[in-house]
Amino acid sequence: MAEATSTEYIELKRSVDLLEIGMFVSRLDRPWEETDFIYQGFQINTLDELHTLKETCEYVYVRAAKQKWHIEQDSEPSEESKQQERITYINKVPIDQELNQARSAYRDASSQTSAILDSIRLTGELNVHQVNQVVDDCVDSILRNDSALVWLTQIRNKDNYTAEHSLRVCIYAIALGRELGFRELELQNIGVCGLLHDVGKVRIPENLLLKQENLTEEEVKIMQLHPVYGKKLLISKSGIYPGAVDVAYCHHERLDGSGYPRGITAERIPYYAKIIGILDSYDSMISDKPYSKGMTTLDACRHIYQCKDSLYDKTILGHFIHFIGIYAPGSLVEMNTGEVGIVIETNNEDGIKPKILLVLGSDKQEKNERIIDLKKGDITFTNTRYVIKKSLSNGAYGIKIESYLKKGLLVAN
Repeated sequence: MAEATSTEYIELKRSVDLLEIGMFVSRLDRPWEETDFIYQGFQINTLDELHTLKETCEYVYVRAAKQKWHIEQDSEPSEESKQQERITYINKVPIDQELNQARSAYRDASSQTSAILDSIRLTGELNVHQVNQVVDDCVDSILRNDSALVWLTQIRNKDNYTAEHSLRVCIYAIALGRELGFRELELQNIGVCGLLHDVGKVRIPENLLLKQENLTEEEVKIMQLHPVYGKKLLISKSGIYPGAVDVAYCHHERLDGSGYPRGITAERIPYYAKIIGILDSYDSMISDKPYSKGMTTLDACRHIYQCKDSLYDKTILGHFIHFIGIYAPGSLVEMNTGEVGIVIETNNEDGIKPKILLVLGSDKQEKNERIIDLKKGDITFTNTRYVIKKSLSNGAYGIKIESYLKKGLLVAN
């Protein structure tokens, strides 16, 4: 093909399967008003936007300078354009080295998250720089080691549920993004989505958020308005990652259309909203509420997995369960001996055989701590192999994860 010499722009009709990050989408195969896109014409900057286009349209029109286009419209894409290049990360530091730094980062992030939500609640202002700083610090820690901050999500403050929950979902999102091979900018974006996914709750009456009993049907309807409030809050803020608007609006939508606020189905739910929807559900399930005790991590994973394809994306869910583990780090388990321990390291080869710190004896009283490794087939005091009998809820038997972290006992050797 002869090389063009003018800088005239043209529109090319392209299948969504041929789209790549960096292309400018000028028109869709349907009216913009029928989609969830906020802007009429935009450059594809993230995988979230790429996935949403693929799920919404069959083809689009992209704008380009003539001299930069040398691929015929109907030509077969290269292998590189068929598959977005993913990143495989390695931990730069061991968990014991990262844990102290992560603990400081977690405390600061928790305080700043509360301040961010309080500012929106009281003044309507969103400190975008503060949001990005919280997320940047979490990304930095998770890139150094993917376990330390996730460990700290086990430390829970029931007095500030919305802020703590938002931060935990942010951390889960970044860690899962790393598992999925997201680039660093994508990790930042998904982290912002996680941190702000429940921002609409600042418009929900505090008496409902703190209510000690189950909500009435009318109160549930009020609570289910928080995605709408979240969208309205974020869409008016400049400088925030645009995908966070869609996630705040859509994280309670489900693949089969049973979610809220609009009851849209899989093809219309943005990719990042599908991710945050899983993480939001998981953290909510394992958290104590004023009116209910949280599930065990195992029961939460089991419940979510039973809803694969009907409520949650099966592929994302598979990566999440691989990342979090059947017995998540920091979760509590009771052994076949009656002893109680804290899972300190998962086993990716065999999820039911993690490494465990035993902290309570069979009488449920404190004992001299020791580590057992089910993968190695460690033996009980009766000369049989240790087996996990059941998973326990966070805080069972008064076990405080933080106290063992401070003693440095929760780092696998």
